Amino acid sequence: MSKTDIQDIVDPHLHLWQLSAGQYHWLRSGNAPDWQDKALLQHDYLVSQLELAPSFRLVGLVHIEAGFDNSAPQRELVWLAEQHLALPHKAVAFLDCSLGLPQVLANLQALLPYQPAGVRHIFEGDDERWLHAPQLLQLASELARHNLVLEIQCTLASAKNVARIQQVAEAFPALKLVLNHAGLVKPDNFSQWQAGMRQLALLPNVAMKLSGWELLNAGRYSTAEPIWQQQVFAAVLSEWPAERLMLASNFPLCLWQGSYLQLWQRYYQLLTNLGLSRTGWQQLSAGTASAWYRLSTI
Repeated sequence: MSKTDIQDIVDPHLHLWQLSAGQYHWLRSGNAPDWQDKALLQHDYLVSQLELAPSFRLVGLVHIEAGFDNSAPQRELVWLAEQHLALPHKAVAFLDCSLGLPQVLANLQALLPYQPAGVRHIFEGDDERWLHAPQLLQLASELARHNLVLEIQCTLASAKNVARIQQVAEAFPALKLVLNHAGLVKPDNFSQWQAGMRQLALLPNVAMKLSGWELLNAGRYSTAEPIWQQQVFAAVLSEWPAERLMLASNFPLCLWQGSYLQLWQRYYQLLTNLGLSRTGWQQLSAGTASAWYRLSTI
């Protein structure tokens, strides 16, 4: 890449936080998740720390809820607005799908004045209860009505999960569903994940964010594994159109495996190695995220 060949980045999955302002129970020592080096995360992370130079330019971002206050998630949207970010940005808010449906819908209504791009409940670990709960279909209907994205964080190595995602996507074609962290693929479930990934590739209202590599071995000594990432990239690119794929960082958790700049440099190198064109790269690095989250980055 030449010094004059600047690559635009729209990062659709990162977390900003200010520990003195919110609750962030998951970041406290002794609370789940039990990561070997949670201390790296126990600092403030703001947009000024998203350092890219010289060949990459951050032109937009999507802040994903970080547990600011799960009992009143609109407070996180208020906090984000107070940061007065100069970059075009959107936010995905927390929505607790484990509550009774009337309360879930009431909480959704409380979020709407703050104009989130979508909502997230981490189904991972509890997917048998909440992803498959009957009330999810009623919630999906409301999200589609309000043109909100539903973020799905669960393993695609489960055929049951994949069937449920397909059911929701087909029942509500106007609803955008975005799979977090490459469907939580792992080396020991790759073949099962690949089958699920192929099945969901056929659904035009489902997109996938390629990120979360550091979660395999969460901690400062979780080293980047380019060969593994390239294997996942190759599998996904063989099945999915670029218009439904987006590269993401999961900042600041990605810092376990190096700097923010190093992550994007690695993405560029791996995808270039696979023969991805400049047009394809810009679709994955910025175009898809801009379209799916309705971000104007011009």
